[in-house]
Amino acid sequence: MDSKNSKVKQENDFDIRDVANYLLGKLWIIILAVVCFAVSAIIVTSIETPKYTSKSSIFIINAQDNTVSSQQMVSDWTVGKQLAVTSPKLVTKAFCEEVVANLNADPEHPNNISLSDFYGDLKVESDEETCIVTFYVTTYDPARSELIANELANSFGAHIEEFMATDTIRTKQVDFAEQSSRPSNIHTTRNALLAGLVGAILACAVLVVIFMFDDKIKTPDDIDRYLELSVLGVIPEIDTEA
Repeated sequence: MDSKNSKVKQENDFDIRDVANYLLGKLWIIILAVVCFAVSAIIVTSIETPKYTSKSSIFIINAQDNTVSSQQMVSDWTVGKQLAVTSPKLVTKAFCEEVVANLNADPEHPNNISLSDFYGDLKVESDEETCIVTFYVTTYDPARSELIANELANSFGAHIEEFMATDTIRTKQVDFAEQSSRPSNIHTTRNALLAGLVGAILACAVLVVIFMFDDKIKTPDDIDRYLELSVLGVIPEIDTEA
């Protein structure tokens, strides 16, 4: 039994070695697949329309009165943390429509901003520990992204007070949006590397499948391994053109 298992293990080792040798022999195919996939990713990325993201942040706190007792500070901080967690859910479509109205309010300098410019790509994150809410605005125009992000932060304080029906909530903008000079959706190098990796994996997988289903006898060792027969002689290939 042990000798049989040893023989099977030895054959499996030979199989793995053969697969590795086969892949090395087809290395040019793998490299070609990597290059084709990487170039395709670069082409697709180059024709993609760039988008620009700007972010703004506000600090939220609840201040009921002017007392500075430690108990009151803890209470206000706790409420502020709860408001920060709830804030992303308060950035509703209706609130964003109000922001658009504010941005387009000046008839002499209309911004011509619509809700569809940013609402689909709008992202809001909250940090419970610091009571900070961050707005990420992505549009096709960096100046427009900056304008909308700052207006969201500026208008959110009044919006949350109205929603909570209280005047004790205080907000302060701690991070002002700036125009981004680099697109947020264009990652040429990353896309090319990932596409090249996918190309290499697919090429190796296809080659391994071809190798596994190839039952041709190529060497004398294959006869001994698969047919368990001894080779009595080998007829050499003769070049008749020589």
